[in-house]
This record gives sequence, structure tokens and C-alpha cells, in this order.
Amino acid sequence: MPRFSFFTGPAFRRLYLPSLLLFVASAWLVHFAVSTERSRQELKLRNHVTETVLGQVARIETELNANVYLANGLVAYVTAVREPTAKEIQAALKTLFRFGRHLKNIGVAPGNRLTHIYPLKGNEGAIGLYYPDQAAQWPAVQQAIERRTTVLAGPVQLKQGGVGLISRTPVFYEDGRYWGVLSLVLDRESLFKAVQLRPEADGLAFALRGQDGRGAGGAAFFGDASIFARDAVTFTIQVPGGTWQIAARPVAGWQTGQGYLWGLQILGLVLCGLAALTLYFYQQGRLRIEASEKRLRAFLDTTRDGVVVIDERGLILEFNAGAEQLFGYGAAEVLGTSLNQLMPRDDAALHDQYVAHPHGSQARIMSPARRVKGRRKDGSEVLIEVTVGEARIAGAQLHVGVIRDMTERQSFEEKLMELATRDSLTGALNRRAFTEQMDNALQLARRHGHALSLLLLDVDHFKKINDSYGHQVGDRVLVSLTELLQDCLRTSDCFARWGGEEFVALLPETDATQAVEVAERLLAAVRSATLVSDSGAALPIRVSIGLATLSPEVMDAEKMIQRADEALYRAKAEGRDGWRQ
Repeated sequence: MPRFSFFTGPAFRRLYLPSLLLFVASAWLVHFAVSTERSRQELKLRNHVTETVLGQVARIETELNANVYLANGLVAYVTAVREPTAKEIQAALKTLFRFGRHLKNIGVAPGNRLTHIYPLKGNEGAIGLYYPDQAAQWPAVQQAIERRTTVLAGPVQLKQGGVGLISRTPVFYEDGRYWGVLSLVLDRESLFKAVQLRPEADGLAFALRGQDGRGAGGAAFFGDASIFARDAVTFTIQVPGGTWQIAARPVAGWQTGQGYLWGLQILGLVLCGLAALTLYFYQQGRLRIEASEKRLRAFLDTTRDGVVVIDERGLILEFNAGAEQLFGYGAAEVLGTSLNQLMPRDDAALHDQYVAHPHGSQARIMSPARRVKGRRKDGSEVLIEVTVGEARIAGAQLHVGVIRDMTERQSFEEKLMELATRDSLTGALNRRAFTEQMDNALQLARRHGHALSLLLLDVDHFKKINDSYGHQVGDRVLVSLTELLQDCLRTSDCFARWGGEEFVALLPETDATQAVEVAERLLAAVRSATLVSDSGAALPIRVSIGLATLSPEVMDAEKMIQRADEALYRAKAEGRDGWRQ
């Protein structure tokens, strides 16, 4: 035991043991502090990389979905029209191309055969291409048809040069019949330039994989593919019909800039600076939180969509720059106030009921994006699309609303609907829209026993006008006649261009006698009107009219139109400029 007497003596316990314990404790604290800082630096760097990657994900998805929304608008147009003409398709493609992003061209393939491309220049060779005969393209087209959704293929090398992404959207009628496919060719380089994505930027290396929307199983098509296997931050990008994966890591590795920690550890052991190190870590932690809050604020202030965060009482906690621009309020005006001021008064009570019932602690989407009316500071209403989510954070239930102004998109959809239901020359209803209204009117008339009459009008000697004065004058005759006849009819009457120089008028609550009076009134109005040609010659216009009235013998639209057509034929055969029943 003599050899151990030193360690058990009073001098060791009183002098060396406290020093040894202090040294061991100080060394452990310094080692712990330095190790924590090393982890913090790496975590900070990972958070920075994560925020950068999430920003790229949001921008890429936004750019791709913008074209999907436009494609869905064209699908709605084709579905409504059913059999659009070549001129109508070309006009719709031109409009879609103007509003699209990064588009190289747009193609329409009814029955899987490519018949229309815009712009046509440089793509003439693709007209007539039949997708089932294209081994390289048919699988993607077939996948879109089978899944009945938009599928994004590529990137692929384009025959006309460059690398592109091909979005294919199948078109089905409401009865489930397949019409064809709409394809959008996007310029890959334009897309990546718009989202500011480069293989290396700001000390970070980026890569993308998931060609043809295959996610982690797809080939890499951007940047260094080896990044995925080198401890990178990865996220999934939702693309139409599939996913991509994006990866990023620091070019110099995750330990970048940490060499000074070794010197700090040695200095800490020498000085035993426990207090200084404690203060350092406290201060660094506080700055990290402030930096994180600034980054979050920068994201909220730079996104184009409005973002509004409320608590369980419906009071506004966050109101970003996008929301300020949309509603006209400054953030200082609305923070701490009720969300009701952003809603029409009729919706405010429903909103109070919604926020009064919590739905658990997990963050989730409350509802798919839906269109509602919002109220601006000046009292005007604006059509918006709202996606609402909720989460319980630190015991508080928060609701997050992402809000997008839908005014421009609504106008575009209304324009497409007008193209689908109106005659492009005269502005009157077209044949398809008139047929639908006539079917509804017949159902009501038969159900309630009301009268219903039909007038079929034809311009007399219209071919002679076209041959003598030209089609431009003939078109003016049709436009002027449309205005004249509509002025003579009631607002409850339905007037349409039936085809060529034929027009049709459906007269609800009108029996045969009253229909004759209407026909006489129309004939008189036409006789009193005179159109002047470009040369100054007067063009007296005359029409012939065939009448048909709902009766036990004439109960459906086809029979009614047939009777009116037969009566019109007799009116023209018996001298024109008159009516027959």
C-alpha cells in the first residue's frame, strides 16, 4: 500500500484532487463546447442548404404547374366544344402559347395523331405523327392516357435542337370517351435559368435526377450524379405525373471553415475559459435564432402569393408583402386584428365556426385549393384561390393560408367559354349552345304545358350578295342582320346562327298565332333596313322564315327543327320574303 499512500494522503485530497477535478471538468467542458460548436456549424450549414434547396423546389414546381394550369384550361375548352375546328384549335393554341412559360411549342393530337402545332415554323415535319408508331414517345403518352392525368417526360434531346421537357395531358369528354392528347414542349435551359439553378452556385453543388418523372429510380440529368451518394441534402420535386429528386451539398464538404475550432480547443484548455465559452455559446445561439427568423421573413416577403397566419381566435399573426399587395392593407394595420375584415360579410360567420374547432396536433392541409371572394381595404371584392393548413406549435393552434389572385385566370377561362358558345363572326349563340338551350326549354315546356315556337330564318339570295360584292360585304350583312333581329326579340328569346346564312330563334311562352306576329315583325324590320356596299350601292335585304310550334305531333327538338325547315323551304319556293308554317 505504500505506493498508493500519496493518493490517499491529505495533500492529494486538498491540493491536487480539486485541481485535477477542475482540470478534468474544464477539459471536458471545453471539449463538449467545441464538439457542440462543430455540430452547430454543420447543422447551420445543412439548414442553409435545406432552405436553398426548398426555395429551388418551390420555384421549379411553380414554373411547371403554371403550364399545367394553362393546359387544363385548354382541356376544358376542348371538352366544352367537343369537336373544335382547326381555326378554333389554332386560336386557342396561340393564346395558350402567349400565356405559357418556357414553351418551345404546343401540339394537339386528336386520336393520338399530331394535327396542330404552334408555332408551326420549324415543326412542320411533326405534323401527322402518330404516337403509337413512335417507340420512344408512345410509352409516356400511353401512361398519361391510362392514368388520365398530365405526365411530364424528359429531359430529352429535341430534333429541332436543344433539350426539352414534354408535358402530355390526355383529353376525355365528360362521358369518359377519349379525345386525344395535348403536348407542351418546355425549354429546359429556359426553365433552369428562370429558377436560377446552376450546377454550382454560392459554394453549393446541385444535381437533379428522376428522368421521365421516375424519382430516385430515374437517371440524373443535371449536375454531378455522384452528389446523391455523398451525404447530400435531398428533396422530392412534384412534377406532373411523377417526381424528381434534387440534391445539394457544399462543394468543399460539410466541415468547411471549422479548422479554427482546434485552436479554440487548445486555448480553452490553457485558459479554462468556461465563463467565456458559456457566454459565447449563448450569444451564438441567440444570433442563430434571429438569423432563422430573418430567413423566414425574407421567404414570406419575396413569395408572390399572399401568406396569412392566424391563431385559434382568428387573429392575424403574419401578413406578408404578397398579402399586402393583394388586399391593400399594410401589415401594421392588420396584425392582431380579425381575419374577418378580409372576407365578404356573408363569409365571416362561417369562418368563425371553422377556426372554433381544432383538428389535432399534426400539420395538415385543411382543404384543397378553392376559389372564394376576398375583400380589399377599399371594400372591393377580388376572386382568390385559398389553400389552408393548420398545425399545433408549442401548444398554440395556427392556421396558415396561402392566397393567390385568380382575376386574370378567371378572365382567361371566361374567354375560352365564350369561344366555345358564341359564333365568332356575329357574336350570336352557336349551334351547339343553342341546341343545349333548346333541349332545356323543351323539357320545361312539356313539363308545365307551356307554349313554345321556333323560327328558322334564311337570307334570300345571299350567294348573289357574296358573288357580287364579296365575302366581306356578305359578312357585314350577317352581322347587321344579327343585331337587327336580336333587337326585335325579347330577352327571354334564344337567338343563334344556325349555319351559313341561316339563323334560328326559340320563342318560349309563344303559341302559333303569336309566332306569326313575331315573324311578321321580323320581316317588316328587315324590309325597312338597307345596307350600303363599299361602292355606295344599296343592298335591300330580305329573309324567308319557317315556323314550327310545340304540339302533340311535334314534341322533340329534331322534329321541331325539321318542321321549321320544311316550312322555310316552302316559303322560299313560293316567292321568298315571307313566312310559312
